[in-house]
Formats: sequence, structure tokens, C-alpha cells
Amino acid sequence: MKRLVLGFVVGFLIALCIALFSAAQIMESNQVHFCASCHEMKVFYETWQKAPHGTIHRGTIRARCVDCHLPHEGFMKYLIAKILYGANDYYVHMTGKKASIEHWLKHWEHKKPYVHKAYESGCKSCHKELIGNGIPLKAITAHKAYLIGETKKTCVSCHHMVGHGDVLTVLREKAKQEGRR
Repeated sequence: MKRLVLGFVVGFLIALCIALFSAAQIMESNQVHFCASCHEMKVFYETWQKAPHGTIHRGTIRARCVDCHLPHEGFMKYLIAKILYGANDYYVHMTGKKASIEHWLKHWEHKKPYVHKAYESGCKSCHKELIGNGIPLKAITAHKAYLIGETKKTCVSCHHMVGHGDVLTVLREKAKQEGRR
């Protein structure tokens, strides 16, 4: 009986240490410098810095990668997406797949942004008032259609420069520098 209790206590302590370590890693991986540590993310880090929600613009909200690229409709949905995308990103990084400028250029030329309608909760968590004083009538009309579901457009359909600026032009320039285009 003592061995059983001891085994349970040791197992519990090991599980607790693993859980605490995992939680620390998850929190650390929420930081921009963590996401930017892989070479294939360098161009996205550079374009984010110069974009409206990056580090260069004063007076704007600085968004982290996870603010836009993960869902915000509850901790479990966030955690599951973080684990799945994190595992995929790790695999891609270790195998070198999708690491080239050419891959990302083709991806962006086909307009497949990595911010999906499901993750617009990140936009909405900061931008609570879409129809407010001082915005143009055209924007009020578009936001109203969005809010009542009359359009399939997403936030980034209209505000595509906010996350990474003109990333497509930057990718084209980098591909040209590498002699690929």
C-alpha cells in the first residue's frame, strides 16, 4: 500500500512539473520574439514591425502574433489551436517545408491570408466599436453590413495592410533579390 501511495505521489509531482513547464512554454511562445526566432518568419516579423500594429507606429495598439493568428473565443479553443498550429510550425521548421520566400510569395499571391474569419475575434477584442463617431459613411455602411451578416468579407478583406503592411510587395522584392523571379 505504501508503494502505491508513494507511486501516486511521485507520479502526481512529475505530472505537475510537466504541466507547469508546459504552461511556462505556452506563455513564452505567446511572445513575438519567439515566433520570429525561426528564419522562415523573419520577413513577417520585419513587415509586422512596420505595419500599423507593429512596433514602429506610435499611438497604436501593438498586436502580438497570437492576437491575430489564434482564436479568442475561449481558453480551450485557443489552447487547441495553439497546440495544433505550434506542432505544424515546428514540423515545417524542422523539415524546411514552406521555408522559402518563393513558397510564401505563391501563398500570398493566391490570397490565402493566415487570418481567417474564425479568428476575427482577435480584431474584435480590441476594436469593439465598428460604427463610431468620425468614421466615413462608406466605412459605417461596410461595418453595418458586416455586423448583420450581409457580407462574407472579413476584417482583413478591407484592412489587409494592418498586420504586415504590403507583405506581397516585400516578398516579391526578396524573391527578386534571391534571383527567383
